[in-house]
Amino acid sequence: MSEPATPSADNDWLMKELQRVQAEYVHNPRDDWYTEDDLVESGYRREALVDLFGKPVPGHDGIIGWTVSSVAKIEQTQLAPAYELLQSAFGAFSGAADTMTSRVMYSSLDS
Repeated sequence: MSEPATPSADNDWLMKELQRVQAEYVHNPRDDWYTEDDLVESGYRREALVDLFGKPVPGHDGIIGWTVSSVAKIEQTQLAPAYELLQSAFGAFSGAADTMTSRVMYSSLDS
């Protein structure tokens, strides 16, 4: 029987390179989550998050928030179409907020 081959310097280099590449490309579960702070930094109002995305849920390593996929789905299926509707209904969006605010305030006086 032959003795097992001892690692050569080339094998050591290869092992180190494989470890480096693996460490570089290992998926970080945190990348699949948005925290409240993440969404606020993206421009959402903190007080609107539960209304928009539901209650936050626990994730990997105790992180509390929303999955990236659930936020993306709501943005694509609910928020983007609503934005487009408001934009087409009220013209330039910069003035739409003022128009919507005045209409909502006016209609709330009727109730």
